[in-house]
Amino acid sequence: MTEEQEKDPLFLTALYMILFYLVFVLAGYVLIGLGIIQVVVRLLSGQPQDELKRFGAGFGRYMSQIVDYISMKSDVKPYPFSEWPIVTEKKK
Repeated sequence: MTEEQEKDPLFLTALYMILFYLVFVLAGYVLIGLGIIQVVVRLLSGQPQDELKRFGAGFGRYMSQIVDYISMKSDVKPYPFSEWPIVTEKKK
């Protein structure tokens, strides 16, 4: 956050925290679904799907951003107020 950006008032920050907590709870269900889909794909094809692995990595980073915002480690509001986290793959 730069000096020019103003922080939200505390009551608005608290409302965003509640909103992002609810998103975090719902995201847990998405995470379970993602895991189930990957297990099924692996059973059928023998390996996990790369697109789902990339989405899962970005999704994990998004959940981390929510935790950082709720714990006030960061003042940057997660998606949809900022960009979706992009994960770059390391080549082996």
